[in-house]
Amino acid sequence: MINTQASPDKPEDRTKPLCSVLVVDDEKDFVQTLIKRLHRRGVACEGVFTGEEAVEKIKERKFDIVLLDMKLPGMDGNNTLIEIKKIRADTQVIILTGHASANEGLEGMKNGAIDYLMKPVEFESLFEKLQKAVNKMNGS
Repeated sequence: MINTQASPDKPEDRTKPLCSVLVVDDEKDFVQTLIKRLHRRGVACEGVFTGEEAVEKIKERKFDIVLLDMKLPGMDGNNTLIEIKKIRADTQVIILTGHASANEGLEGMKNGAIDYLMKPVEFESLFEKLQKAVNKMNGS
């Protein structure tokens, strides 16, 4: 598990994080890099590497958004998504995978995901999706 709370370098920038994100992907380098980049944008992040770890984290605390890979060891992404939505129905889930077909993306959307992106994804596109999810949560 990787845990990084948002804490921008400049003291005057230390404000409430944009949102809290749980990154779920079995590619450890990808998770670490993504968390660092999100952290720099003021996002509080944690990362886990399996669906089972994600479900345990969701039971422990609320995350605004989950970035979820579909191909995971053990519990796959769709089953993880279903479990996340059972525990915290208001959590926004974005499927982020290098393995998704249009059918997997649609299946994820049926199970409660708000969007899906294919890896490799441009960071700016991903960050834009996060901002849209935050706006949706805030009713804007």
